Amino acid sequence: MSAELLKSFISSLQQDVQRLDQLSQLLDQQYELMSQRHSVALQQLNQQVLQLMAAVEHSHSSRDQLLAQLGLQNRRNDLQQLVSRLPAPIQHGTRKLLQELTLKSRLCQAKNEKNGKLLAAQRQLMQKLTGMQNRTSYPGMPL
Repeated sequence: MSAELLKSFISSLQQDVQRLDQLSQLLDQQYELMSQRHSVALQQLNQQVLQLMAAVEHSHSSRDQLLAQLGLQNRRNDLQQLVSRLPAPIQHGTRKLLQELTLKSRLCQAKNEKNGKLLAAQRQLMQKLTGMQNRTSYPGMPL
């Protein structure tokens, strides 16, 4: 097993944990900005969210390629197999990183869903206020 590939894999996990921490904070800010209807700040924040999500996606794809080079796939069994091959001191840290990545991914997903529910509620309110309940877009926006 290539030490360089393993270092890259573990480094990628560490970076994504940090990115997900940032994403979690941005999703909290997004909720607040949506609640306060600060559209200009929200547009800027949304760009940051999209860039961060793109970085996480790119990192995930890179990890898939690293795993393929090691003859593995990004599946639970293969990841467990990879971790079990690592030296004992590194096994614990890598397992912890994988768990952290999973938990933080789920947290970000839950926050994103919460933001989506707020957006849907705001949209529904706007549709009621404008009498456009059957439309699928805001006034002035194409269907």
